[in-house]
Amino acid sequence: MTQRGAVKAGGVVALAAIGTFGCVLPSLAASGDVAVATPPGITLQPLGRAQGYGMEALLTEVPRTQIAFADAAGMTLYTYDKDSRDQSRCTGACAKFWRPTLAPRSARPIGDWSTFRRPDGTRQWQYKGEPVYTFVRDTDIGSVFGISPQHLRQFVGYLARQRGGDGPQQPSGWHPALVFPVSGIPMPEGIAIKEVGDANGLALVNQEGMTLYAYEGRGGARAVVGLADQTQWKPLAAPELAQPIGDWSIIDRSDGIRQWTFRGKPLFTFAGDLTPGDANGVGLSKDWDAALAVSFYLPPDVRFEQTLDRGRVLATAAGLTLYRRDGVALDTGGGQSLRHGVPIRPGIGRNIGISGCEGDCLKSWHPFLAPANAQPDGYWDSVARPDGTRQWVYQGYALYTYAGDQKPGDMNGNDIFNMVLSDSPDHVNTVGTPMHGTAGLYWTIAYP
Repeated sequence: MTQRGAVKAGGVVALAAIGTFGCVLPSLAASGDVAVATPPGITLQPLGRAQGYGMEALLTEVPRTQIAFADAAGMTLYTYDKDSRDQSRCTGACAKFWRPTLAPRSARPIGDWSTFRRPDGTRQWQYKGEPVYTFVRDTDIGSVFGISPQHLRQFVGYLARQRGGDGPQQPSGWHPALVFPVSGIPMPEGIAIKEVGDANGLALVNQEGMTLYAYEGRGGARAVVGLADQTQWKPLAAPELAQPIGDWSIIDRSDGIRQWTFRGKPLFTFAGDLTPGDANGVGLSKDWDAALAVSFYLPPDVRFEQTLDRGRVLATAAGLTLYRRDGVALDTGGGQSLRHGVPIRPGIGRNIGISGCEGDCLKSWHPFLAPANAQPDGYWDSVARPDGTRQWVYQGYALYTYAGDQKPGDMNGNDIFNMVLSDSPDHVNTVGTPMHGTAGLYWTIAYP
């Protein structure tokens, strides 16, 4: 897994015969063949309703089907069919509506990202050789006015609703620059690439949606051909008639199993993963890591901590649990007490902001501070506080530690909540966003 900065993992999975809760894991492995999703200044944003605008909707109606690259302000990036590598054909009047996403002079190529010089001397970002732009009529983070002006109300939040109207049809040839779904990687039948937050990236999964792992140890594929112990690591078997495709190959093991390899590394599932989205095998050993197609950025002062009943959570470098303050309509069935029970809704987090904890609240909840020079990157950003410090923000939510937590794995602040009540029948409960029913602000562990 490719990371920028020193990234550490937390304790191993607390499952019988698999690991011991509380042990310190080695750093997340670095693999040079995994693309890093974003350079500094480029962010990631789920599109449309996945932003969470409008909490009157059922919590299950948060489809995270498209994740776009965005600029530092969160505005969706687009590519143009008429462009080519190192050349933009959107100039003059076109550039007034489709604004080039400019890179600082200090920008360096990273992963699939590079820069090129425009005729005016500025440098523009390009992804896989395609120049990227923002569209001036995009109003909310997660909106796509550039391709879907006739469906604005389905895709964006308050600013679009206030604006009203659909606007003119846009010219063809423009597309949102997507990190997910992934395109251009040939895949065997039954295997897919999905966002796996616990693996901090876009990971390969089998037909049941379970995370796949690559053996990173010495000897590569041949070192595990005779591996007999499948109690923890089960080889990903290839069908009898399967053939190599793209970066995929097949090895014949001494136990008779035909095993898939990806980019030369044999693939396995892990017995400690109990449900799709788990990645409990990450960090158990330097020889194993999630099989990633794309790796997400993680700040050097953040690590993953493995907890007894909540899986992998975000934590400080010292292992203290990080929390976010979220809003929920309490009479919709909740879910906040369950592992990953409430979907991450960046729009709600931004609307709550740091105003969700002021005054006496700060005696118990301590802002998780970012360096003064922290740049937006991937899902991470920072916000200025009244005292001039900056606070880390993850997927729209300001992050905090809790004064009641003393050691790694403590989660004593989880599920502390306040209700918002009114005796006026005309009152609209507002917690981050207007909603129907009884509103509540609650503290929840920050999971990836």
